[in-house]
Amino acid sequence: MSAHAPEKIMEALRLLEEVAKAEKDQIRKVANGKFESLKDALVDECNLRERLTAAGQKAAEIAKNMKEISEEKTKELAGAVDQNVRKNPWVYIGGVAVGALLLGFILGRKTS
Repeated sequence: MSAHAPEKIMEALRLLEEVAKAEKDQIRKVANGKFESLKDALVDECNLRERLTAAGQKAAEIAKNMKEISEEKTKELAGAVDQNVRKNPWVYIGGVAVGALLLGFILGRKTS
């Protein structure tokens, strides 16, 4: 090995380091541009996820309210029917009898 070999090796290492630094900046520039798009996509996904969660909660609230309203209306309707049956029971008894006769006639027919 010559006496200049360590100097040449050091010079080569310095050149490699300079090239690596230059390439590193270029790689960072390219990566930053591509990762900005990825970052924007992730932020959009997070916003979408938050909006979907909020919409799901709103839908659950609406469903709960609809259930409560339908229960109230059903109770009101049942109360009204109960009052009508108590006032005019024979109308409802006759209606049930006619319905039972029709159902018996339809089911009792022979199909040949």
